Amino acid sequence: MSRTPAPSPLLGTNRVQGLIAVLALAAIVVHLLLRFAVGPTFQTAIRSANWPLLLALILGGGPLLWGLAVKLVHGEFGSDLLAGLSIATSIMLGEYLAGTVVVLMLAGGEALEGFAVRRASFALEGLARRLPALAHRRGEGKTEDVALDEVHVGDHVVIFPHEACPVDGTVRSRATASWMSSTLLGSRT
Repeated sequence: MSRTPAPSPLLGTNRVQGLIAVLALAAIVVHLLLRFAVGPTFQTAIRSANWPLLLALILGGGPLLWGLAVKLVHGEFGSDLLAGLSIATSIMLGEYLAGTVVVLMLAGGEALEGFAVRRASFALEGLARRLPALAHRRGEGKTEDVALDEVHVGDHVVIFPHEACPVDGTVRSRATASWMSSTLLGSRT
């Protein structure tokens, strides 16, 4: 049951999204340093400070916009479409910092979402590994191990200490601290 999340059709992989987010963040930091810490005049500083943002928009925003265009052609609309429109509009208006911030938010959000899905998948896989494959069915004075598919409504199941209960049921008796008996009432879990 090693199910991994499907790669995002927007970018291909979560690693790429993370790299785009890091690129956008680095471009913003370099832009702010060039704009406010370097440059003899204000106009020269602004013009020289835009190259990191343009680089981030081309390398990071390009794949994002391409992926959004593909989704648009397939009729898939979402909030990321608004982000793509914001990127395109900021480029047309020459507001490269705003566009790069949107690239950072979009790529960073996708990367964080992929990370959260992977973590949740690992936790669910761990729980699934703990599920028992056998039940201890009591019948005719003896207890036998049977596959879960062989347990039927009305069967008496014995659960030993520190075992997970393999089926839904009602506790009929707690004869000793060493085992507990349960009768299957309906569906299996």
